Amino acid sequence: MPELPEVETIVRRLASLIKGKSINKISVLREKSFAGDPEKIAGMPIVAVSRRAKLIRLHLPENHNLLVHLKMTGQLIYLDETQKIGGGHPTADWVQALPSSHTRIVFDLSDKATLYFNDMRVFGWVRALDDEQVQLEFDKYGPDIVDDSVTLEYLLEKFSRTARPVKLAIMDNAIVSGVGNIYASDALNLAQINPAKPAKDLAPEEVQKLLTSSKFVINLGIESGGATIDNYKHVDGFSGSYQDKVLAYGREGEECQQCGGTIVRAKIGGRSAFFCRDCQV
Repeated sequence: MPELPEVETIVRRLASLIKGKSINKISVLREKSFAGDPEKIAGMPIVAVSRRAKLIRLHLPENHNLLVHLKMTGQLIYLDETQKIGGGHPTADWVQALPSSHTRIVFDLSDKATLYFNDMRVFGWVRALDDEQVQLEFDKYGPDIVDDSVTLEYLLEKFSRTARPVKLAIMDNAIVSGVGNIYASDALNLAQINPAKPAKDLAPEEVQKLLTSSKFVINLGIESGGATIDNYKHVDGFSGSYQDKVLAYGREGEECQQCGGTIVRAKIGGRSAFFCRDCQV
């Protein structure tokens, strides 16, 4: 699933390409993927592109917006006469002809440009919402982990309420947004905290270490353009390089960079957790 750094990368790249362009037409190829009346959006210019948590927001005039959630397998791919820029879940759709069999929505833009929303498993969505509806959607999420509002005091208060494993707590979007499986594993390894430890049992100094390490790996992910874990070729240098810098995720049996121990894998909450059995005790 695209995580905060991957979504931030998509937003930064798309903003430079589609800001100011008009949406001439929206063709919905899979009804489940789009909510709203596409005809009401036709003709509107894209004023800005922004992100909140893993949600991508296309700002339109007169209290209109398009909100995009890529979920597990979503992609946004921009195509014009000179370039092809893709972002999201890495599949062959990045390099094959478009529209593909996974294309769910086609946005015909001005200047002979097109934006494709692809989604192999059809969990993602695009919704036409007004500003109030957008805010209601945003209210479902805690602050981004990289926000200044996420402080030691904030996390201590949230963690004190739950006996869930800390890995699940730090990945809970109602507490903080943006820490997915890859970055949670790496942050806990950097902080040398066992991912199965109950969140409420963490000492303040441990919570501070986790907060610092979480912000570090997320910012590193953003600087790296996110991670491309699968072996698909990217389009125009779009895929990220964080996969070359991971500390624990996917490194089962390899040496821990913190202590020289061995990275192991376990299931926590139905997801794989990668951690060092020597220093994350």
